[in-house]
Parts: sequence; C-alpha cells; structure tokens
Amino acid sequence: MIGFNLNKVKRQFTKKLAEHYPQREAEQLMRILLEDFMGVDAKCMLMEPDLRINEVQYSILDDAVKQLLKGVPVQYVTRKAWFDGLLFYVDKSVLIPRPETEELVQKVAATLPNDKPLRIWDIGTGSGCIAIALAKRFPKAEVTAFDVSEKALAAAKMNVIINEVQVELVCDDVLHPQSDRWSQPVDIVVSNPPYIRESEKASMEHNVLDYEPHQALFVPDEDPLLFYRQILTLVKPQLTPGGSVWFEINEAMGEEMVKLVQEKDLEARLYGDFAGKTRFCQASIKKPRV
Repeated sequence: MIGFNLNKVKRQFTKKLAEHYPQREAEQLMRILLEDFMGVDAKCMLMEPDLRINEVQYSILDDAVKQLLKGVPVQYVTRKAWFDGLLFYVDKSVLIPRPETEELVQKVAATLPNDKPLRIWDIGTGSGCIAIALAKRFPKAEVTAFDVSEKALAAAKMNVIINEVQVELVCDDVLHPQSDRWSQPVDIVVSNPPYIRESEKASMEHNVLDYEPHQALFVPDEDPLLFYRQILTLVKPQLTPGGSVWFEINEAMGEEMVKLVQEKDLEARLYGDFAGKTRFCQASIKKPRV
C-alpha cells in the first residue's frame, strides 16, 4: 500500500518533539495527536504495526508537530479539551480549562440540591466550561453564561451544542453592565474572572503568555480585585435567600478577598485546591441570628 508507515512516522515526530519537551511528555503529545487526528490509539498501533497513512494525513501531523514545537498548547492544536468529564472545543479566544476550575465546579456542585430548579450564573464564561458542566450536573437548573467577548461566546455556543445542554449565553461587560438579565433573581453565581497581576507575568510559562487570551488572565497591579468587587456589587441585590457567589481566586489574595466579601456584608469562606493552595472563595448571604 502506498503511503507512510504510521509507526515510523510516530517515532520520527516523537524524536522531534523530544528536542523541546521531556521524553515522556513528547510521547504523550504524540499519542494525543494520533488519537485526535488519526483515530489511532496505542493498542491499535501495537496490533497493526504496518498501519499506513496518506500524504494528507502526514501533512496534518507534520503541521500539528510544528505548532507544538513553537510552543502552541496541544489543546489549541487539536481544538479539544476535557473538563469535568466533558469534551470542549477550544481556540485562542478562550482559556484552556484548568483542573483547578474543575475543582471549583465540584465544590459548587457538592453544596447544591439535585431536585431544585436553581438559577445559576457563570460570569466570564469563556469556553462555557463552568456553565455547561453545572448544566449537565443539574439539568433542572436555569443556567446563564455571560462574557464580554463575542468570539468566546461563539466557542461557548459550540460547546453547548456538543454537550447537549440548555445554557443562555449573554454578551455583556460585567464592568459596564447593560443586559436586563442582571436585574433578575439568582441562586448561585460562579466566576473565574481575570486575577493574575501584571507583575506576575514574569513567572508564567511562555505558552500561556504567547497564546492564551490576556483579557481573560490579567488585572492591573493597582486594583487586582477589580472584577470581584464589581461582581459582588452587581449580583448581591439579586441573590435569593441562601444564595452564594463562588470564585476562583489568586492564591496570594485570600485575605484580601475575605475582607472584600465582608465589606459587602456577606459571609466569606476560603477553600484550598488539590495542591493545598487557597484558590476558591465562597461569599454567602448572612443567615439571620436567632
């Protein structure tokens, strides 16, 4: 059969990747490319050592490897990312979903009743991962996702379709709100807003700095809680009794977040992530004293 032996191609590209990545990571990246672009997994490679690909398929793999060698995150190369057991389309208009944000969804979900028709807002939805994961876990919930970026909402719309959920998508700027939706009552608000200070750029990986949207990452050093303050101000009047706001936060800003929440006359609770870092904050309506 005319074409390229896939095992040889795999070894060739893995060797190239290993010049820029640790060997194990290079092998893992190659496995991802083969599964996503060729539909070929490790078992198939083992069972069919003479498997071949054509010139078009070779070109696709070659282009993908070249992107990885430039530092493009593999999720942007394949346009795929997994989050909370669900598959998401991602491109450079949205952040790549992180394990820490999965933890946020899990912590929120653990506090919610399954049988209640909740109203949930996700502010700064990006790919829609938080909103869609919660809509999937709570099919009775009325979920609304907000973002200022039309391109991000286009990606979120694709993910709503892919994951077969009902989520209302609203294009609006939380810093300059215009939508009528903000005047409606809400039970749970979740947000992973920009929280990395400009001064922290120097310590970040280049593949994040070079390819992920800065609008979704960074805040000015002089006002790092800008989005949290605005969100709390905006949504507190709409929170129903027992309602709460959940945030992913900068691990260095835990004490400042508690102070901000308390200034809004709400109860604050901090949570650690799987690495023990303070990464989440819950702001709740104060319970009346008996």
